[in-house]
Amino acid sequence: MLNSIFRKQFLLFASVLVISFLILAVGLTYSFKNFFVEQRKEMLIEQGEKISKVFQQAYYFGGIYNKDKLNNEVSVLDEYLDASFIFVSSDGKISMISNDIDSKWLGEVLESEEINSALNGEIIEIQWNMEGIFDKTVLTVGYPVAAENYKIGAVFMSSPMTELANTMTEAYRIIIIATCLSILLGFILVYFFSFKISKPLREMNQAAKVIAAGSFDKRIMFKSKDEIGQLASSFNEMAESLYNQEIIRREFISNISHDLRSPLTSMKGFLQAILDGTIPPEKRERYLSIILDESERLSALANNILDINKLEEPDSVLNFTVFDINGLIEKTVLNFENRIMQKNIKIDINFANEKVFVNADYEKIQRVIYNLIDNAVKFSNENGIINVVTIIKDKKVFISIKDNGRGVTEEEKKRIFDRFYKADSSRGLDKKGSGLGLSIVKAFVKAHNSNISVKGEIGKGCEFTFYLDIVK
Repeated sequence: MLNSIFRKQFLLFASVLVISFLILAVGLTYSFKNFFVEQRKEMLIEQGEKISKVFQQAYYFGGIYNKDKLNNEVSVLDEYLDASFIFVSSDGKISMISNDIDSKWLGEVLESEEINSALNGEIIEIQWNMEGIFDKTVLTVGYPVAAENYKIGAVFMSSPMTELANTMTEAYRIIIIATCLSILLGFILVYFFSFKISKPLREMNQAAKVIAAGSFDKRIMFKSKDEIGQLASSFNEMAESLYNQEIIRREFISNISHDLRSPLTSMKGFLQAILDGTIPPEKRERYLSIILDESERLSALANNILDINKLEEPDSVLNFTVFDINGLIEKTVLNFENRIMQKNIKIDINFANEKVFVNADYEKIQRVIYNLIDNAVKFSNENGIINVVTIIKDKKVFISIKDNGRGVTEEEKKRIFDRFYKADSSRGLDKKGSGLGLSIVKAFVKAHNSNISVKGEIGKGCEFTFYLDIVK
């Protein structure tokens, strides 16, 4: 579990979540601080501008009225802004202060660079203790006071950073609480999300172990349209394919055992009878012929299996030549003359053209046609008919071989090309059949980048059709 995908996903998502919220928290904190500072600066500048106008009016008109108005402005500032007021005359002396500043500073001369900048007409913004006037750092805005070209002095509006710090502390607290709650909620969501993703993977892992142990009936019950759902669906398809392959394998073992045991048993019995004298000498030749037929049957079975396996190898090579497919069909049909006459079967051949040339492996295509005609003869009824038809379409020649035998069911169509599969429960009408003929046909046709199809119904015969590329 230490290296599980659930743990890795959870740690990854959790790390991204924490880092993202920390960056967001730092960004919000910085933004809030700048916002509060700028807002306070604007308010101090606005008040400094108002008081500056009062001093200008006092310079032009004089009188007690303006002094009272100035005192009122200072009182409003003390009451609503929690700010301190200092007026420095043009010679650098403190001429007026707010009530919260010790009166001992009246008449003191300030000579700092910031004071001189404000007296020279600049609006300054600074965080300091104003040369020791304040015990703590304050936010100060210096606003120049002038009448025409005459410098009257400068107004310094100071607001303690304590209020700003308290505001930022509250903002920090809100941000930290919101961040912690968000991270906690995020962890919960990430946990369930990671668990949901890893759950089908764990199930597939367990199912894979079950399948590896030889049980192919395990399936994943996961309904989703995302990649995990598609993977689960593919896994189930793989399991279903393995299950079907296992059925085929068991049938293969059963069929091959039957096909090997029957002739071997006969051969063993006949040889034993010959050796112990049970079979008289005059009948030995007949039974030796039977043994030879059975040995040829076993040899053909082994060759058929080797042919299929060789063709499935990646480095298998076909020997392509150009030949007349019509001539090959006629030549192959002649090989079944005796069997056709025994069952009184009629062969109806209809070629699209007199000659149709194809580029293919002559021997492989001959085996295909031979096996299809052999299959048609095997399943045709007495006095039946076999139709062999070629049709040219889209630079391809389609070869169809149809019989009027028992036909096939829909279920048999799905498995008719499987190895050792025999459609009838009696192990084939021809007891010598191995169930590999149509498998070989399928493999050889597929090797030519072609395909073979089957049509038919019970009682209406069966038709096989494949195609080859034609050449001029």
